[in-house]
Amino acid sequence: MNTVAENRGIDEQLFSDILSTAQNNTALHTMNINITYLGPGTAGLKMFCDHKFSNHMGSIHGAVIAGLIDNAMGLSMESSGRKGVTLEMSLNYIAPVLENTEVTAEGRVLYAGKKTAVIEASLFTDKGELAAKGKGTFYLRSGTI
Repeated sequence: MNTVAENRGIDEQLFSDILSTAQNNTALHTMNINITYLGPGTAGLKMFCDHKFSNHMGSIHGAVIAGLIDNAMGLSMESSGRKGVTLEMSLNYIAPVLENTEVTAEGRVLYAGKKTAVIEASLFTDKGELAAKGKGTFYLRSGTI
């Protein structure tokens, strides 16, 4: 992880624990994903979309975008002190993401109950255009982080 993340108001120990776990997350490293901020029920990520993630048309593969959005949603849940796993996720691809660009993703918890949470995430191009929007239902593990 190359970025210094900003704490936007969560417990300092929780913030540290999430970043420490992310340091050892092979998927985040492989996908060039960095955490830019964590706030109560929110998370910001950025990703450099190099050639290895592109399709034959020079745009980033939809599965890579789905992975980034899923991570943004999951980290926004963790920033509220709870962990969950994705039960379902829907995506709308709105604009192409081109290779050799940097994108940002922002996740936000919409609802968190005892067993499930509804979370959304938006993906923006390097020009600030909305490229994709995702929404998911997460099963919440018992306890906290």
